[in-house]
Amino acid sequence: MGDRLRIADTSFLYALFSETDELHAKAVSEAGKADALSIPSEILSETLSLVHRGQGFQAARATGDWIRAQANIEMCTPSKPIIEDTWRIFMSGAGKLSYPDSVVIAHCRALDAKPLTFDRTILAHEKKKPKA
Repeated sequence: MGDRLRIADTSFLYALFSETDELHAKAVSEAGKADALSIPSEILSETLSLVHRGQGFQAARATGDWIRAQANIEMCTPSKPIIEDTWRIFMSGAGKLSYPDSVVIAHCRALDAKPLTFDRTILAHEKKKPKA
């Protein structure tokens, strides 16, 4: 049995869609273990922008088309509480967490899910409580 819901991060998604990425094989393996995958809209935007810049429009379009066709992948738009928690996490990181990292952590907390990421910063912070 795979993992329940996982929240995708850009580091994972880029590795998944970039065959030359050193973590590509690991990303493919991890993707196969997730029962369901949620991609925050901010992370989808960041990922498609990176693919577009690095591999071109056709690759970005193919990436988006593939994601949209998957039955076990959902795109999520943050609620106001998630937006507020994202900001608290970002501010409590004091420059050590990017805003997209904070988005992933906030979604993990709100949905009681684990991140699907290769980013050590997210892994180190995702269990910490944000400062109010």
